Amino acid sequence: MDTVRYFRDHAKAQLREHRAGLGSSLGLQQVQHQVAVDADYRSWGELLDADQSDRRLAALMVSEPYLNLNGFGQGTYTGSPQERREQFQQWRTQLRRSESVEMLCRWLMDNFEPRKTINEQANSYTLKHLAEEDLGIYVANGELIAAALIVEYPYRKCSSTSPNADFGMSSRSITAIRRRLTS
Repeated sequence: MDTVRYFRDHAKAQLREHRAGLGSSLGLQQVQHQVAVDADYRSWGELLDADQSDRRLAALMVSEPYLNLNGFGQGTYTGSPQERREQFQQWRTQLRRSESVEMLCRWLMDNFEPRKTINEQANSYTLKHLAEEDLGIYVANGELIAAALIVEYPYRKCSSTSPNADFGMSSRSITAIRRRLTS
């Protein structure tokens, strides 16, 4: 994905929305700045200077507003509505700042053949545990999901209340890594 093009197109779309809805006098540079800030950059220049892997995660999080460190949505976190909103935002921030996503992208590409149809065996929670065992690090469900979406595996969210996703990954690949990890 050309992330610079993505953010330029996103800024232009935002500008069109502002002009259509509000008759706003905002200019493209002002909208670009706001798009950059919304993607967790201090400025448009910082967005352009960021490395490709960081921009890929930022673009994904713009396009998937319910993705966070826990997965999709607020999950089963209990608490008041305000506490749930705060926890959700904290999880979004933690995912945006994750340093593991790029490594997980490489791990997925090296180990899992894509397929067009969704495979329920290729569940994010299952894959997260395989990654932890193989890489020897803690992997959050949302980090695994983000990596799989960045490398463009087909996916389906499991349910409206589940934070998990299923992916279009070969069953043979899953079997192979399980065998490798148990041998």
